Amino acid sequence: MTEYDLPGKDATEKLLDNARKLISDSPLSSAFKQASTEMKLDFNVNPPTPATPAMMASTTGDMLDYNAFITETLLWTNKVRSAFYFVCGLLAWLVVRALLDSSVTFITGFCYTLLIYLSFNFIRGAFAPRYQERCNWTDSSITHVVSAALSGAASAAAALLDRHLKGLDPLHTLEVGLGLWLLSAAGRALDAITLLLLLHLGAFTVPLAYQVYKKPIDAVVADVYNKAHTQFEKFDRRIRAVMVVGPLSVMFFLLSNMDRFVAGFVILAYGRALAKPDEYAMFQKRIEPVSKTIKKAVLTPMTNAAANAMTKYDLTPTPRKQKTN
Repeated sequence: MTEYDLPGKDATEKLLDNARKLISDSPLSSAFKQASTEMKLDFNVNPPTPATPAMMASTTGDMLDYNAFITETLLWTNKVRSAFYFVCGLLAWLVVRALLDSSVTFITGFCYTLLIYLSFNFIRGAFAPRYQERCNWTDSSITHVVSAALSGAASAAAALLDRHLKGLDPLHTLEVGLGLWLLSAAGRALDAITLLLLLHLGAFTVPLAYQVYKKPIDAVVADVYNKAHTQFEKFDRRIRAVMVVGPLSVMFFLLSNMDRFVAGFVILAYGRALAKPDEYAMFQKRIEPVSKTIKKAVLTPMTNAAANAMTKYDLTPTPRKQKTN
């Protein structure tokens, strides 16, 4: 099976070396690789119960490689499995759409679901009381799988946050900021239901289409980027700054308050990426007295007050001091 990363690695990656691998190191590609390689779960969940039997085809020490599993599924390498998850995704989308369009509130629907489950257990207990006694969720395989999946997802999400939202790499910060801004704009144009459907359909079509037409796509991207990059590099550094900051400054008065904040952040991030190391070092030297003053006058007193309050009123779940009678 050919290794697949979003986006690809051949010509697209080579042509973006001058721009710090703008596409291959994009948040989408890194997030996909990071989440898929780190989330390896042990599906040998025991003990199974009659209500939730053991996972099929699982043996002692089995590990599920999410990278290979997701790649094979999205690229339709295993057509039966891909078709199964594609149909299940569409059915789940229909259920979510029906729930959101329903007049029943969340609490009411949740209570109805629990009542249906309670009724089912009541009827099953009347016909097979001993079997019903052994049917529990506490030590079930599904509970163990969900717990392991949530733990792995939380660790993967934390790693992705540290990787992409650290804010130390100026170019990567600009890439992530622009990507999130564009995603927020797309979220306004599309409602959540439509966006979910497009993401599901795209996940099962775009990777396969890219693999089939990889060479022509890479060639077109390389040609377009090289021409645009060559033309952009002909301009002076100040002119390039005006070409980016100017339109954003004009748009500043036409945007909402939140978008104004984002536009200001993008301008600052672009200026940081455009600045030379010595220029940024001089800027840091100038603002150092201000940061020291803020830390001394605001941050340190607030930190001390919070620490004293947590110690005095036992706000943490594990107080440092034991109470004495």
